[in-house]
Amino acid sequence: MFRKSRLLSLITLACSLLQVACQTQVYTAGPDTPPRAVIRDGVAITLRDQKLTVIRNGQKVKDYDISSSKFGIGGKTGSHYTPTGIHAVTKKVGDGQPKGMVFKGCRPTGEVVPVDAAGRDPIVTRVIQIAGLEQFNKNSHSRRIYIHGTPEERKIGRPASYGCIRMRSNDVLDLYPRVYRGMPVVIERCSQDMYLKTEQKADVKRIAIPDNIVADLPKDDINFRPSKKKASKRGLAARRGKGKASSKKTSGKKRNIASKSKKKSKSSKKVAANTKKKKK
Repeated sequence: MFRKSRLLSLITLACSLLQVACQTQVYTAGPDTPPRAVIRDGVAITLRDQKLTVIRNGQKVKDYDISSSKFGIGGKTGSHYTPTGIHAVTKKVGDGQPKGMVFKGCRPTGEVVPVDAAGRDPIVTRVIQIAGLEQFNKNSHSRRIYIHGTPEERKIGRPASYGCIRMRSNDVLDLYPRVYRGMPVVIERCSQDMYLKTEQKADVKRIAIPDNIVADLPKDDINFRPSKKKASKRGLAARRGKGKASSKKTSGKKRNIASKSKKKSKSSKKVAANTKKKKK
């Protein structure tokens, strides 16, 4: 009996290690290629080595271990993938809340969860909301891709999330005052070493987010709808208005035709009556 239970535990451990290896392979497979975008000031998240780096004047000032999605990389709506590309901080949530405070819908619930609490995997401590600024990641905000604390700190350093960027509570508390609304956040497939090497190249263009785009960023935890969609909705409303107007015009025309036909029938009756009188 003892041998069977030991064998079962070894099989379970082997399966879990295999699962971790498969998850990590999603990020480490292939060459360590340079990042698509670098920033002079902001946050760089490198998925290959599960790092979040704060950049100031093109230099690393602080870095933290993180956990990105255990399902892989991508921006598909309804998926649990971690998106890549250029993002911006939209809102910070959790001022004054204690470490381990549980958040639902970006609101504190009043429950505080300890580190590595058994069977618990909520968003805790602090929440940093971000929005995608490129065509392929513009749904990051509506997908609720956050940077946030997690009680599952034992899993930090390897892919373990459902799309968000998870951090230890102490680390997200340290990061929180360093970021601000409109701050660039780039999520890249490469390693931190590759990112920093690319950052030092003089011919590389650095990303800066214009003030007008910052002003248009969402201010609450609602869907981020680009201006094009708003314009198309207005156009649709205008088309509907035109349709209503045209239907009114057609109904008016029908009434006019009906009244004319009534007048013709009356006049024809009068002519018939006059002809009968003449015959008499």
